[in-house]
Amino acid sequence: MDSLKKAEELINKSTMFTVSELGTADWVMALTDDEGYPTASMITASRADGFKWIAFCTLLDSNKYKRTRKDPRTCVYLFDKESFSGVSLTGKVEIRTDLQTKKHIWYDALGDYSKNPEDDNWCVLMFIPERYNIFIDGRSVTGTF
Repeated sequence: MDSLKKAEELINKSTMFTVSELGTADWVMALTDDEGYPTASMITASRADGFKWIAFCTLLDSNKYKRTRKDPRTCVYLFDKESFSGVSLTGKVEIRTDLQTKKHIWYDALGDYSKNPEDDNWCVLMFIPERYNIFIDGRSVTGTF
């Protein structure tokens, strides 16, 4: 199996929608702060469709929301401890607040932060990858989509 296919499978299996509890994979999102510096923080992926999109959720008063609203350029990094693999994706975030998207992305643990999918205080950060840098099976692969 080639590296891109393995990385895409790793992405799809490392979301709350597929595992329903935190597994062996950690996600980090890097955004630009108000002074133009990169900032990185842990985040949980809600759902993914391989390299097409990865959905993350956040509250409308959060730094992630404010920063992506100001500058949608983003890098997300997925590290899988079991396979010692890393997937770095660079692209843009689309902020989604429509009910259809929120219902599609919703998982039960979001209830700790929001009442339900109809709650107006949260949104979906729909990440659309444009470039990749993957370390899998002991080798690196880079490219664009």
